[in-house]
Amino acid sequence: MAVDKEFSNSHESKNESSHPGSRPPRLFIKEMVMRNFKSYAGEQRVGPFHKSFSAVVGPNGSGKSNVIDAMLFVFGKRAKQMRLNKVSELIHNSTNHQNLDSAGVSVHFQEIIDLDDETYEAVPGSDFVITRVAFRDNSSKYYINDRTSNFTEVTKMLKGKGIDLDNNRFLILQGEVEQISLMKPRGQGPHDEGFLEYLEDIIGTEKYVEKIDESFKQLESLNERRSGVVQMVKLAEKERDNLEGVKNDAEAYMLKELSLLKWQEKATKLAFEDNSTRITEMQANISRQEENLKSEREKIKENSKALKDLESKHSKFLKRQEELDNSLRRCKDEFKEFERQDVKYREDLNHLKQKIKKLTDKIDKDSRKIADTTNECEESANLIPKLEKDIPSLQQLLVGEEKFLEEIKENSKVETEAFRSELSAVRSELEPWEKHLIEHKGKLEVASTESKLLSEKHEAGRAAYIEAQEQIVEIQKRVEMKSASTKNIANELEKHKLKALEARAVEKECLQEQERLIPLEQAARQKLTELSSVMESEKSQGSVLKAIMHAKEANVIDGIYGRMGDLGAIDAKYDVAISTACAGLEYIVVETTEAAQACVELLRSKTLGVATFMILEKQAHYLPKIKERVRTPEGVPRLFDLVKVRDERMKLAFFAALGNTVVAEDIDQASRIAYGGDREFRRVVTLEGALFEKSGTMSGGGGKPRGGKMGTSIRAASVSPEAISAAEIELSQIAENLDNVRQRITDAVKCYQASEKALSLGEMELAKCKKEIDSLKSQCDDLKKQLDSLRSASEPSKDEVNRLKELKKIISAEEKEMDRLTQGSKQLKEKVG
Repeated sequence: MAVDKEFSNSHESKNESSHPGSRPPRLFIKEMVMRNFKSYAGEQRVGPFHKSFSAVVGPNGSGKSNVIDAMLFVFGKRAKQMRLNKVSELIHNSTNHQNLDSAGVSVHFQEIIDLDDETYEAVPGSDFVITRVAFRDNSSKYYINDRTSNFTEVTKMLKGKGIDLDNNRFLILQGEVEQISLMKPRGQGPHDEGFLEYLEDIIGTEKYVEKIDESFKQLESLNERRSGVVQMVKLAEKERDNLEGVKNDAEAYMLKELSLLKWQEKATKLAFEDNSTRITEMQANISRQEENLKSEREKIKENSKALKDLESKHSKFLKRQEELDNSLRRCKDEFKEFERQDVKYREDLNHLKQKIKKLTDKIDKDSRKIADTTNECEESANLIPKLEKDIPSLQQLLVGEEKFLEEIKENSKVETEAFRSELSAVRSELEPWEKHLIEHKGKLEVASTESKLLSEKHEAGRAAYIEAQEQIVEIQKRVEMKSASTKNIANELEKHKLKALEARAVEKECLQEQERLIPLEQAARQKLTELSSVMESEKSQGSVLKAIMHAKEANVIDGIYGRMGDLGAIDAKYDVAISTACAGLEYIVVETTEAAQACVELLRSKTLGVATFMILEKQAHYLPKIKERVRTPEGVPRLFDLVKVRDERMKLAFFAALGNTVVAEDIDQASRIAYGGDREFRRVVTLEGALFEKSGTMSGGGGKPRGGKMGTSIRAASVSPEAISAAEIELSQIAENLDNVRQRITDAVKCYQASEKALSLGEMELAKCKKEIDSLKSQCDDLKKQLDSLRSASEPSKDEVNRLKELKKIISAEEKEMDRLTQGSKQLKEKVG
C-alpha cells in the first residue's frame, strides 16, 4: 500500500545513508488485522503487503480510508484526527452487530533485507505485533506481542526501529500532498518551514544544521587568519631568498673550518685513546690470562680425577644395566609363561566350578532329604507326649474291657471250650504255613534288593558314560567355535596392521606437506600485513602528502622519493625511540632543490598547507661520516645504524636527521652517556622515548610513549585493493590447505592409535583363544581316556548278567510260592474266622 511504500523507502534511505555500500535490514508492515473496527465487522486481515509498494483500491464508501485510520489508530492518533469525536465511535455498529464491547487493530511488523533479484530475505526472529484496542468507555489499551503495554513504550520501541511517532513524517494523509507541493523551497526565517526543512526533518539531517553553521563561521575565521599568515610567509620568503647566497657561503666556510678542527681533534684523541686503551687492555688481559691458566690447570686436574671416578662408575652401571636387562628378559619370559598358565588355570577353574555346581546340587538334594527325615522325627517326637497322655485313659479303658471280657468268658466258657479246641487245632495247622510264608518273603526281599542294587549300579554308570559323551561333543563344538574366532581375530589383526601402516604413511606425507606449507603461510601472512599497513598509512595520509605522491606517480614533478618514515624500516623494539628522536620522519624526501620548490608551488596553488622537505643534494657532505666506523660509549647502538633502507642514497636523509644519536636501555644509562666526556654522542634517546639533547635539555614523560612513525618493513609506494584481495585469497588458500593437512594428520594419528590399540587387544584375545583351545583339547583327551572305563562300568559283566537272571528266577519262584502259601493260609484263616 502507498503508506507502506512511503514508510519503507524513508527508512531505507536513512539506513543507506548511515551504512554506505551495504544493505542493512529495514522494517516493513507485513499485514494488518482489524477486529470490529469502523466499517469492518468481525476479524478482517489486510495483507500481506508488498515489500515496496501496495495500493488499496475500491469504490467510494468501501472502506479504503478506514485502512489508513486503522494505522493512525495504532500509531496513537486521536479520534478527531480520524474524523470522529470519540474513540468509542471506532467500534463497529451495524444491524447484525450491535453493542459490541471493543474494537482493535493489530499491525504486524517484520525486518527484511533486500536482495539483488528484487526479492527479500526475512530476518529471523524480527517479527513483532503492536495492537491497540478501544472500549465503550472511550479508553484504549496498547499491546506488544499480546503483552499489555502503553503508548510511551510503543513510541520508544518504534523509534528504535526508525519510526518517529512524535514527528510523523512517514504517513502522508489526504490533503497533505497539496500542502507539500505548495511549500516554499526554503523557509524565509529561522522559524519558517520550507520544502528543504521538511525534507531535512524526514531524513534526519536537521540536527546537523547548527553544527554546519558553526563550522562555516570557524572556516571563515580560519581563512582570515590564514591569509594574514600567508602574507607574512611571502615576505619572509623574499627576505630569505635575498640572504640565501650569503648564508650558503658563510655556512660552507664555517663547516670547512669546523670540519678541519674536528678532524685534528679526532686524530689526536684517537691516537691517545687507542694507545692508552690498548696498553691497559693488554695488561689486564695478561693478568686475566695468567689467572685463567692457573684456574684451568686446577680444573683439568679435578676433571681428570672426576673423569676416572665417572669411568669406574660408568663401568659399574654398565654391568648393572646388563644384569637388569637379563633380569628384565627373564621376567618377561616368566610373565609370558605366567600368562599361559593363567589361561590354563582359568579354564581348569571353570571346569572345577561346573563340577562343584553339580556336587552342590547333589548336596542340596541330600540336605533336603535329611531335612524331611528330621521333620518326620520331630513330628514323631512331638506325637509321643500326646500318645503318652492317652496311655492312662486307655489303660483304664483296657481294665474295664478286660473285666467285661472276663464276664463274657465266664458266661461263654462252656460255649468257647468247644471252639477253643477247634481253634487250637486250626492254629497248629496254620503255624507251619505262616513260618514258610515269612521265610519265602525274606528270600524274595533279599533277591529283589540285590537285583535293584545291580540295576542302579549299571544305570549310574550308563548315565556317567552318556554325560561324558555329551561333554566331549560340547567341547569339540567349543573348540570349533574358538578356532573360527581365532581365524577371524587373525584376519582382523592383519587388517589393523595394514591400516596402521597406511595411517603412518599418510602422517609422514602430511608432515612433509605441513613443513612445506608453514613457511609459505608465514610469508603470505607477512605480505598481507605489510600491504594492509601500507594501505592504512595511505588512508591516514594528509592532503599535503597525497597531493605530492600523486604528483610523483603522475610524473608531474621529478625527484620525489616520499615520506622519510616510509623509506626506511627498523625493529619494533626501537619504534618509540626513533619516533621520538627523529623529527624528520614526516619530512618529504626529494632529490633537488628544484623538486622541493615545485612541490611548494603545487601546495601553494592548491592551498593545501605547508610541508617540510629533505633535499638529498644538500646532504652530500655527510657521505664521509656515514662511511666512518665509530665506537659508541658502553657499546650502545647508534640509531642511524639500526635503520634499514632499500636505496642506499636514503642514508643521507636519515643521517642528516639523526646524526650520531645513540639508544640507551634506560634513563640511568642515557644520563651517563649524555653527560659523559664524549661530546660526539651527547644526543641520547631511551627505548621508552626519553630524549637527551646536545644542549643538555631532556624531554620525556607523559602517558603512553608515541610510536608508529616508522614500520618494521619498508613500505611499498602504493597498494591497490586488488593486490590486497589477491594476497588475502592466497593466504586463505594456503591456510585452508594447511588446516586440511593438519586435520589429515590428526585423523591419521587417531587412526593408527586406534589400530595399534586394537592390535594389542586382538593379540591378547588371540593368545587367550589359543590357550582356551589347548585347555579344551586337554579336557577332551581326558574325557576320551575315561570313556573306556565309563563304558565298562555302564555294561554289566557276564557274572552279573547271570546273577540277574538267576535272581529273576528266584524272585519269580518265591512270588509263586508266596501266592500258594497265602491262598492256603487264607482258607485256614477263613475257617478260624
